[in-house]
Amino acid sequence: MTRSFKYMIIALTVLVSANVSTLYAASEDSAAPVMTAAHTPELSQQDAAKMVAEADSAYSKGEFEKAAGLYTEVLDAIGPSASLLYNLGNACYRMGHEGEARLYLERAKRLDPSSSYINQNIAYLSTRITDANKAELKGKKGDVAPDAEGFFGKVNRKISIDSSSDSWARLAVIAFILLVLTLAAYLFSRNVYVRKFGFFSALAFLFFTVVFIVFAEMAASHFESKDEAVLVQFKVTLGAEPAADAPTVGFPLHRGTKFRILDTELNTEGEPAWYKVELNHNNIGWLPADAVEVI
Repeated sequence: MTRSFKYMIIALTVLVSANVSTLYAASEDSAAPVMTAAHTPELSQQDAAKMVAEADSAYSKGEFEKAAGLYTEVLDAIGPSASLLYNLGNACYRMGHEGEARLYLERAKRLDPSSSYINQNIAYLSTRITDANKAELKGKKGDVAPDAEGFFGKVNRKISIDSSSDSWARLAVIAFILLVLTLAAYLFSRNVYVRKFGFFSALAFLFFTVVFIVFAEMAASHFESKDEAVLVQFKVTLGAEPAADAPTVGFPLHRGTKFRILDTELNTEGEPAWYKVELNHNNIGWLPADAVEVI
């Protein structure tokens, strides 16, 4: 093996090392709740735990409005967490607020995409909302269910939606450590078989490290995206244009329906006034911004 090739392998390892270090640091930062002006820490951890316990007790007694209020108060004080959003979503569903329930469960999924409890509740709620939308057809021909995912859509879901950037970042770190160890075996061992094993193993772990870094970036991009929204008004029909008197498109849709945001129409103050949304390829239209909440 030529010396220049060795140097190339080492250079690639150093380059990957820089990416892994940056990715892991970003992963650690994203794991902590983001505190903004809307999430000022006004409660101690002990007080927050007491309020959550009180909310859980209220929920078990059927006092869902009280439970939702307490969960919301804790969220506003200490910032978002998957468990709090999950509990708040369940309380909203028990109160009959399917829109807010879907919104909070979807936000919980972004924080903990692998949670079976969150995914099961979203699937159940999504089925009920789709059934309610189908009932609006009243025997007429129409499509109110989301488009079926193709092969690449399913692969993308597994990578960027159903897995967190933290999990991919950890796998990238593990693969990189193994890369360094096998590279060291190749560079410093005098045994021919160990050197061969180290060389080919290092190439394999280099490949997996790069792949895991790309997957982590994809998952982080989905987490930070603002291209999905949930209908929170009781029943709305899409408009053909961003105007109150525009002709309607399709059939009435119930609260809790999830859309993909395609475009945004801003008002004179630069704030969203209308969203162009897509339920499926047959249902694309405009909704007023106050009818939906961005996930």
